[in-house]
Amino acid sequence: MMRPIIISLSPNTERDDVLLAIKVLFSPWLWFSKRNIHLLEEKFPKMFSGNYKSFATNSGRSALYLILKSLGVKKDDEVLLQAFTCIAVPNAILWAGAIPVYVDIDETYNIDPKDLEKKITKKTKAIIVQHTFGILGDVGAIKRIARKNNLVLIEDCAHSLGATFNGKRVGTLGDVAFFSFGRDKILSSVFGGMILVKTQTQTEIQIQIQKMFNTLKWPNTLWGIQQLLHPIAFSVILPLYNSGLGKLILLILQKFHFLSRAVCEEEKRGEQPKTFPSRMPPALSVLAIKQLTKLERFNRHRREIAKLYFSKFANIVKVLPPDVSGAVWLRFPISINDAFGLISYAKRRGILFGDWYKSVVMPAENLSKVGYTFGTCPNAEKLSKMVVNLPTYPGMKVEEVLKVVEVVREWEGEEGKRGGKGNRGSRGMDGATEVV
Repeated sequence: MMRPIIISLSPNTERDDVLLAIKVLFSPWLWFSKRNIHLLEEKFPKMFSGNYKSFATNSGRSALYLILKSLGVKKDDEVLLQAFTCIAVPNAILWAGAIPVYVDIDETYNIDPKDLEKKITKKTKAIIVQHTFGILGDVGAIKRIARKNNLVLIEDCAHSLGATFNGKRVGTLGDVAFFSFGRDKILSSVFGGMILVKTQTQTEIQIQIQKMFNTLKWPNTLWGIQQLLHPIAFSVILPLYNSGLGKLILLILQKFHFLSRAVCEEEKRGEQPKTFPSRMPPALSVLAIKQLTKLERFNRHRREIAKLYFSKFANIVKVLPPDVSGAVWLRFPISINDAFGLISYAKRRGILFGDWYKSVVMPAENLSKVGYTFGTCPNAEKLSKMVVNLPTYPGMKVEEVLKVVEVVREWEGEEGKRGGKGNRGSRGMDGATEVV
């Protein structure tokens, strides 16, 4: 059976990744050997022009937490971040004891420089810029605001490894950066993260990060094994998914904790699980090194798919994302009057779109727990009700892209007949990774 068109659920995994995961699973010495951790930390900075040092963690949120603690962020300090984000970002701020202050977004789905300036106070310690979907916002304006107010600029590159701004790679545009190797990011080791810091001009930050990093624990070995099972399991689950059997297997494996979820229940409540922060498990570093060799091919493919979407949707979809130079298009977002309806319509046709971010902070159970107040970021609140993510994953074929285009075209035609009222269908595919 063929793999269905699914935006998440191990989208980067190829046959050689599955075979590698099996090999590592049955090679216990690789679970504890730090050699591959050091190799990954050596290879990663070489992608960036200049002198950089990297630190491997078990997730992007662990990396961000470590950065914030290294900066001396403390109780009552404020850290500015955009609304329209994953709960992992404000959670890391809260775990560090600081206060997340949400800034509205612009048409790039990134932080709005005008609202950013309004939100800065004497308590502001740092700004986090996100590069949502691998699309860059007005980085130049954001940098000027950070410099003007003597604030640390942290790059959240979880969606954007390999993207560029004026010829410079993301991760080198601010004072310090972090990346994610999560299961549905640009590259995937199921869980994993990386801190990148310049070793010349940011010496003090590097020294403090090194000190904090040296105190980090290693995650539980069983947790690492659980992640190794992910690509292996999905090599079976995905071909069977549309028949319903794959989904059943996924439910069973998650219920009995053979597979973990991308965001655990404690995090959804704004709590801190014991797993974070931790160092990257040596076993997962083996997967990350393999994926790193595929970065340019993966991103070239994503750009080609985005180009095809732009050409096919020119006269169909009213609101397309800005065609930003240097973007890597982890996902291709479109804005639709009835996002719920389109996602439900596509699902009935065997295509599962994404819903990043159907809430301004996703998947928070209670927004007040992560410090968000309704009305604070009206544009983010509006777009969260309209956005649909289209797939760009490495294995996606041209005929599958055309099928996605046809489904959206059909939906837009039906919407026109209904006068845009739509059907408030069930929302979201990304829950398949988290809550099936």
